[in-house]
Amino acid sequence: MAEQTDTAKDDGLLDVTALVDMFEASEDASLAAREDSERDRDYVDNIQYTAEELAAFAKRKQPPIVINRVKRKVDFLKGYEQSQRVNPKVLPRTLAHEQDADGAEKALIYVADAERFDHKRSGVWDNLLVEGAGGYDVGVKQGYDGQVEVTISRVPWDRMFFDPHSSAPDFSDAGYLGLVRWLDFSEAKMEYPDGVDALEWTINDTAPSQTYDDKPKFKVWADRKRKRVRICQIWVKRSDKWFFAEFTKGGILKAGPSPYVTDKGESDCGLIFGSAYVNRDNDRYGIVREMIGPQDEINKRRSKALHLLNTNQMVYERGAVQDVEKARREAARPDGAIELNPGGFDTFKLETRLDLATAQMSLLQEAKNEIDQMAGNIALQGNALQSNSASGKAIIASQQGGAMEIAPILDKLRDMDLRVFRAVWYRIRQFWTAEKWIRITDDERNVKWVGLNVDPQQVQMAVAQNPQMQDKIAGVVPHLAELDCDIIIDDAPDSITPQLEQWQSLVELAKYGIPIPPDVLIKAAPNLRNKTELLDTIEKAQQNAPPPPPDPAVLRAQESQANMQLKAQEMAMDAQLKREQMQLDMHIAHEKLTAEMAIEQEKMAAQTQMNVEKIKQESAAKNEADAANPVIKSNVDLSGAVQSMVEGTQAVQQAIAAMAQIHQADVELVRDPVTGRAVGARKVIPPQMQPQMQQEMQ
Repeated sequence: MAEQTDTAKDDGLLDVTALVDMFEASEDASLAAREDSERDRDYVDNIQYTAEELAAFAKRKQPPIVINRVKRKVDFLKGYEQSQRVNPKVLPRTLAHEQDADGAEKALIYVADAERFDHKRSGVWDNLLVEGAGGYDVGVKQGYDGQVEVTISRVPWDRMFFDPHSSAPDFSDAGYLGLVRWLDFSEAKMEYPDGVDALEWTINDTAPSQTYDDKPKFKVWADRKRKRVRICQIWVKRSDKWFFAEFTKGGILKAGPSPYVTDKGESDCGLIFGSAYVNRDNDRYGIVREMIGPQDEINKRRSKALHLLNTNQMVYERGAVQDVEKARREAARPDGAIELNPGGFDTFKLETRLDLATAQMSLLQEAKNEIDQMAGNIALQGNALQSNSASGKAIIASQQGGAMEIAPILDKLRDMDLRVFRAVWYRIRQFWTAEKWIRITDDERNVKWVGLNVDPQQVQMAVAQNPQMQDKIAGVVPHLAELDCDIIIDDAPDSITPQLEQWQSLVELAKYGIPIPPDVLIKAAPNLRNKTELLDTIEKAQQNAPPPPPDPAVLRAQESQANMQLKAQEMAMDAQLKREQMQLDMHIAHEKLTAEMAIEQEKMAAQTQMNVEKIKQESAAKNEADAANPVIKSNVDLSGAVQSMVEGTQAVQQAIAAMAQIHQADVELVRDPVTGRAVGARKVIPPQMQPQMQQEMQ
């Protein structure tokens, strides 16, 4: 046997013997828990009876019925996780990095999409539900273009090993974490050219009779028949610093301090492990563990009830049948024929234990109800409301209430998401030092790019030379390593369901006559194949299509509006003509009245003058008579009469003047109170003339 060698130094911290002991101690401490986890996985995979139980069923001729409620529950929870997928969100820690945080967020999403993180997350979730533990390996590799790429690998539960003294669900108190790989000997030599001696020692140290598959017992390190070797990768924490080593039993293949650092410059581990539940013995288990008992009851009670229904009991008196065993066999057959002795018809009967079968079915229903209530009754919450024609929002709200029971294990998954995205950001910040452009959209018609470690001035110069680049550049982060930010989980689920609901809402709006262009509906349709070709076809058809005929309803509305406008114009012109005619008539009447009043005034003045002259003549004649006949002396004083005539003449003149002012006053239209149309006109009498008019009317 070749001597065991170390082909790589471990800085004096550990040797290969200590590393092998750490791995085997972890495997030995978790052996019972691993066996239980393997049984839990078997139950999901319809392997729910042991070999002894199957043999007992065969001996009793009892069918081994399997009603797998565990798999249905696990598949439902896996589907629920797929509807709750998340995206990382980056928040700046300083005002100076506010604009750059969006570029860092796009970089995280780019890595998550490139590494198919959603798919690997679903695999880890499956391990958490069934076996109770899962993990990731966040590292880096050299890309095809020479640049460093960040990698996210899933670590299955049966490839994990860890410090057996760790009791935290997130393994934060573990002194070491590790994973196991099985490689072909030729592949291992290519990956570790300096460790060929250690690999050969491991192969030669294995006994020829020990041949195992890719999941052998933990004491076996190689398979000589298939030329495969086990290689362990371990991360050991010493004084807040992480060290790694890749080793086999024959020696250390690669070792050294952790090549990864956090954004604060601290040493970082490449493995991220998590678990669903931890018991007092530090064993990890999943949500399936509590379903094993009810699932066994479902299977066995269903099988027992079927057995009772398929078997008969014979009740007979001695001598009713000739051969009891033959009668028993015939009674068990569906087409059996039982020969009775003469007179045995009344002393022989077959009975089926329906009472026992009914009791078994009742207990079977209890077991089904019990397992349905486990792990969140999400599906049944929605089904109960659907029978009452509840709204979709009510069903979703009820299902969210039913999901509260699995909130703790979902929180463990989200914590792993957060740790993975932070580790990805640490790798991006540490290893993406060269200029790098990442695509952030999948729309072929509107491709957007974000530049990392790119000088903004060079981008501005390039845009000045080619202005079309402005629409393709979504952002620039000049110094990625200097960006200081926080990573959180976006609560909005990254799922096709919200997109489909939005598209359906747009379709419903279009049904109700809301003008939504067809290209908007096509762009909003999720998972529509050949979307770009459809949009191009619609765009070309719109460019070449003749103008659409006018809508008859629109034409009728336009015609009605034109008729109303024409009628309004006719009414306005009619009112204007009537107003002008009325003003003309009033002007003519005013001129005529003014002339007539002038004539009347002159007549009255002449008449008054004639009356005055007549009075004067009569007065003079009388005075002469009085002088001639001094005996007769008149005492009449005619001055008062003359004065009264003068005052009367003046009053008439004032009245004529007032009438002239009235005719010269402004004219206003008189409108119908219902239609508003002009029906006449009237004079506007000034307030100072209204008392005089009232006196004259009196």
